Amino acid sequence: MRIRYILGTLGICSTLSAYSQTADTVRSVSLSEVVVTETYRHAQAKKTALTTDILRKDFLDKHFTGNLVQAIENVPGVHSMDIGAGFSKPMIRGLEFNRIAVSENGIKQEGQQWGADHGLKIDTFNVEGVQILKGPASLLYGSDAMGGVIEILPAQAPAEDQVFGEASFIYKSVNEAFGGSLMLGVKKGP
Repeated sequence: MRIRYILGTLGICSTLSAYSQTADTVRSVSLSEVVVTETYRHAQAKKTALTTDILRKDFLDKHFTGNLVQAIENVPGVHSMDIGAGFSKPMIRGLEFNRIAVSENGIKQEGQQWGADHGLKIDTFNVEGVQILKGPASLLYGSDAMGGVIEILPAQAPAEDQVFGEASFIYKSVNEAFGGSLMLGVKKGP
């Protein structure tokens, strides 16, 4: 007897729920325009707690001494460990060698980690900008980035067809050091 009541109650409930679902009407709703103004770099900066400094070419040219590490030494928390005339190793908040990562064009540079007399093997004249991440970045750049990352930013290709170039020279009178770089490029087609 109880089973009949239970089955009857379930039947009535299922009939009512089926009727209520078919009685709904479909309405169309139009939404207003959505404009996205955020860039990927700014969104990532909001998500991370790392201190990030971005140095552009004008800053590097102003502080250029013939050595990239000595040029970025003007950023608080970044120091250069001079190992000879014109050679330096980067330090971020006291950590150096295999405790910081140096990346150029997305490729990790590990020359400064081999010994006390090895510096960065990067063409100082071919640096468009530098991004410095102070603090642990091991999840993004590998286990040797526990102290931070120095990322060398590549030069952007011109948007239109053109011939472009740059000449840079440096002279130091103390040890009569002379250095220079000449770059010439042609951008044609897509």
